[in-house]
Amino acid sequence: MSVRALGFALLAAGPALAADGGPLLGEIVTRIGQVAAIPADQRQVPGFAGAWRRSAAQDKVLERIVALENRVKPCSDVRVLDTVQAAPDLIETRPQRIHHALERWTVKACGATRQYDAWYSFEKATSRLVVAESGTGDFQAALDPPYRRLLELAAVRRAEEAGGSVRWLNLPLPADSMPAANVSSAAGWSADFVPAGDSPREWTQLVSVQGVPRLKSAGQARAMLEGMQQARGRRCGVAPGAVDAVPGEDATSGTSVQTYLVCPQVPDTNYAEMAVVKAIEGPDYLYVIQRAWRLPAADAARIQFDSRQPKAAAEAFLAQVRLCNPAGDKSACPSPFPR
Repeated sequence: MSVRALGFALLAAGPALAADGGPLLGEIVTRIGQVAAIPADQRQVPGFAGAWRRSAAQDKVLERIVALENRVKPCSDVRVLDTVQAAPDLIETRPQRIHHALERWTVKACGATRQYDAWYSFEKATSRLVVAESGTGDFQAALDPPYRRLLELAAVRRAEEAGGSVRWLNLPLPADSMPAANVSSAAGWSADFVPAGDSPREWTQLVSVQGVPRLKSAGQARAMLEGMQQARGRRCGVAPGAVDAVPGEDATSGTSVQTYLVCPQVPDTNYAEMAVVKAIEGPDYLYVIQRAWRLPAADAARIQFDSRQPKAAAEAFLAQVRLCNPAGDKSACPSPFPR
């Protein structure tokens, strides 16, 4: 028996652990080069898992937690209080490609509050899920290096969050969103999402989120959006639009600005593009989020008129996009973006 197989066998046998083979219900294998966030098709539980795990996967973890609770004594009153991404995701590439993820679920069961770890190991046709009461599965780290690394990263994340040096980004994507692109490098990270059925290139709507390393000086958010306006103006032959401060967000989110981009006809195409873009200065990244639409090409006045409803929808979406400090109040981030 391999070390990995032995580890899962021990986990399944433990009194405070439950393992399950796969493939896991509700999970999607993407063709994107990096780990791609998959928005939930339905929110079954609050917090991270409810926003970024398919409903069948949420049900599977809850089912395992209920089973573990009932090993001690019967309990039908199990309620999930919160779910968080405990550590950054990991990718193994040899001998085969495996995606590892760790979540922490806080539940209240018959009056007692407990935390459980949900460890996912996603690989083609043989994905696995292990659920353990937090702290009781540490012996598994000696058998499985990815799990040990996830626990190490989780400890670092808890320290960073407690110190107030990182922020969560609330990103409540439309229900039919699917990942279209995902990039991560020393220069920052980005992810694009399109409606189910759209292709990464021939999209009709787009949500894009980007993290750029922060500069020490203030004004990075405004400079970024002003640069986007100038580039759009040169490309589309329109005057750059205004960049406006978002009132009431500085105290909780950091400096936040927003702009409306319009291109009456994208060069060499027969369509127009419009987008509302928001930039937020966090202590860790400059976050740039946009909601965009493509419309039939027309003159600028016609596009302004035709894009009234998409513009209103984009503004409503971006009004929910904010940063939270997990060391203080994280209640304003019910859909924290994976990081």
